[in-house]
Amino acid sequence: MESGKLQQVRRWARRAMELFPLTWRGFFVALFAGFALWRFGYGTLDLLLFVIGISGLVLVVLSVLTVVVSALYLRRRIPGAPPLRRLEAGSLISTGFQVPALAWMPLVRIRWQWLEPSGVICRIRPRGSFASEEVIAEQRGLVSGVRRRITVGDVFGLSGVSWERADSGPLTVLPDVGRLKNMPLLQPIASAEGLPHPMGAPEGDRMEIRRYVPGDSVRNIMWKTFARTRQLNVRTPEKSIDRARKTVAYLLTGPGDEPAAAAARVALERDGLGFGWLFGADGTAEPAESLDAALEAIARSSSYRHNGGRHASPAAGLSAFLSDQDSHGEVHCIVFAPARSGPWTHDALAVTRNFSGAVSFVLGTDGVAQGRPSPLWHRLLFVEPTVEGISTDQLADLMGVFSKAGCTAQVVDRTSGRTFDQRHHLQSRHGQGMGVVA
Repeated sequence: MESGKLQQVRRWARRAMELFPLTWRGFFVALFAGFALWRFGYGTLDLLLFVIGISGLVLVVLSVLTVVVSALYLRRRIPGAPPLRRLEAGSLISTGFQVPALAWMPLVRIRWQWLEPSGVICRIRPRGSFASEEVIAEQRGLVSGVRRRITVGDVFGLSGVSWERADSGPLTVLPDVGRLKNMPLLQPIASAEGLPHPMGAPEGDRMEIRRYVPGDSVRNIMWKTFARTRQLNVRTPEKSIDRARKTVAYLLTGPGDEPAAAAARVALERDGLGFGWLFGADGTAEPAESLDAALEAIARSSSYRHNGGRHASPAAGLSAFLSDQDSHGEVHCIVFAPARSGPWTHDALAVTRNFSGAVSFVLGTDGVAQGRPSPLWHRLLFVEPTVEGISTDQLADLMGVFSKAGCTAQVVDRTSGRTFDQRHHLQSRHGQGMGVVA
């Protein structure tokens, strides 16, 4: 209770400071100008300090009046923001939100920033008599609205007034796909192709043979068999059903999971999961069956670890998802996860051992660095780029863990669009480098 009251008092104090038009710089300028005017201007009749003191006080008063009048005018004249439903992280997007530039008001500067969702860089572009907004989101997320802090101040920083503006409406920030647009994903196992009747082997002959009866088409008669046995047999289409196995996918969150979320988005938008798929993610109770619902689940999973999910088991959501799918026949599950070894690795593998279907992993990363350092002369002459991902040695160790567990795994690099699998991590062990799956 005490903590809640203290936070409320802090919010009120911060709100009062934002509405108070005089900044710390303006306060000290007014203080020094007043002291110079009173102590030296009137005290010793120093005309130079008298002029400086008067000019400083007048400048502070004019800046405060200008800022207050501009802020009152803007609060009534800012148009409503157009509905913004979806953003893509990493892309510069014009939101349509604009503020009057107040070009007729001298020495006034208008700026604003996004408070919610966090991690959004806001850029202001002049367009005619308005200042328009362009934003770049750093990571995915799902919020109920956009909250901005608008600040009106003078160019000297002597005064400023700030207030918050909230625009309701769900906003989905999707992960940046980078160069994964042409990524070769896992070949979907489920499709709607007809296969032989499940009572027989799926690789068998797709045609049945029976004795000829009046009414059968002459084109279906097996004439070579008739010439050898003198019996009329015909081929008929075998009873076929859709493949029983279907593909489901799950996004496992954790540190550095943005590339994995991007890979899941590409798989969904490019129909990489075939037909009749289901998609689950950490933070989503029910699996999604439509593309829009699946993309919202990807965005919502960003806040799972920052809320209640940080205390749960790393693979608790995956365990519940696979338990629910285990009773739906033959199922193949593709798990999208970060390419970082951690507690989730052993927990996820333990969960998949109890699953009756097949499980494949798609691990996302932002860059793969060479395990051995560059030569000294190369490091002295060139500035090596910083790689945010993992090294080839770490990648080989991670792929070895999945290989020993008998699980299929692929690593996708969002920065280059390359894909690595278990066959190539063995090559890196022999010093031949990490190969690429075309």
